[in-house]
Amino acid sequence: MKKLSAFLIVLMFLGYAAEVRAYWVWSPDLGKWVNPKKSAKDTPEEQYDWAMQFYNNKDWDRAVEEFEKLPVAFPASRLAAEGVYYTGLCWEEKKDLAKAADNYQQLINTYPYSDRIKDAIKREFDIANQFAAGTKVKVVGMPVLPGTDKALELYKHIVKNAPFGTYGDQTQFQIGELYKAMGDFQEAQRAYQQVVDDYPNSPLVSKAKYQIAYVSMLASNHSVYDEKQAERAIEEFQGLKKDYPGNQESVEADESIRIIRNEKAQVTFNTAKFYDKQRRYKSAKIYYREITERYGDTPLAEPAKKRLTEILDREDGSGQGTVSKVADGVGGGMAGISASAGKAVGSVKNAISGAGESIGSIFHINRKPAS
Repeated sequence: MKKLSAFLIVLMFLGYAAEVRAYWVWSPDLGKWVNPKKSAKDTPEEQYDWAMQFYNNKDWDRAVEEFEKLPVAFPASRLAAEGVYYTGLCWEEKKDLAKAADNYQQLINTYPYSDRIKDAIKREFDIANQFAAGTKVKVVGMPVLPGTDKALELYKHIVKNAPFGTYGDQTQFQIGELYKAMGDFQEAQRAYQQVVDDYPNSPLVSKAKYQIAYVSMLASNHSVYDEKQAERAIEEFQGLKKDYPGNQESVEADESIRIIRNEKAQVTFNTAKFYDKQRRYKSAKIYYREITERYGDTPLAEPAKKRLTEILDREDGSGQGTVSKVADGVGGGMAGISASAGKAVGSVKNAISGAGESIGSIFHINRKPAS
């Protein structure tokens, strides 16, 4: 039995060895053993035709394997670029957009004079848009990672390699859109400004200018109210209206200015209420009066005027002539506010800190950005 077992083992080994030899042959040119299955055909044309058979039969895995041999075995052939391009198409068919995009990037980087460059840029742009819209990046065949970073990588790649091509201005604008969605308002403004600077004749210029102002508005509300950002947004929206009268963006600018003014009024009203609750009526009057003077077109103007009247009534004692005092204050402008207003403004944070409240929680405005 032992002899029989040993004999069977020998036969199995010989069979395995024969099988292994069938997949490897000696190459005099390379001076080593090669696996014919892993080797390319003798010419790039033969290899391309061989790969196309699998592509046409929708055998995407084998097609990828065969197309990938072209740039390796025949890097100087024009068909090498075709191999890279079709490898990308196969990965798209396999629903792995990140690997497809990597091939299009390789084509653009390695074969900049290929006839496939325009096609590759278009497909890269389309894939970037899909990732920006929410498609996830696959890892080990599973879509698990957010596509935002990959989209940004692809957009930047297009702008770098084809800044003035068909998709240059659109791509640069999309970079701004991505940064805005990510909450990086400074980078978003830079990206939109680059549209204005680099593509002055693009139809996206007015949209980019609107977004520059809109992002300033978002930045003013992002955490703690930012007065400078709000003022900057209003200035930019007003500039947009001047440059593009009657434009759709100008109409939207009017609405955005209204929103900002409402928010500025809300912040001022919150400050007035804080002082009011602390019975610091002198300071409260300053802010209630500011609302009636500067934000009379906002919904908070009426309640501010009402509360200011009540405070003045208390101070007057008789309740007579108070309404005219408020009216005089509105007509007189901010010049009627005493020098103590500046001290009151500067003491807001200290007063709030002493009361144990966070200015961020009082001034925070939570408004969902418009799409």
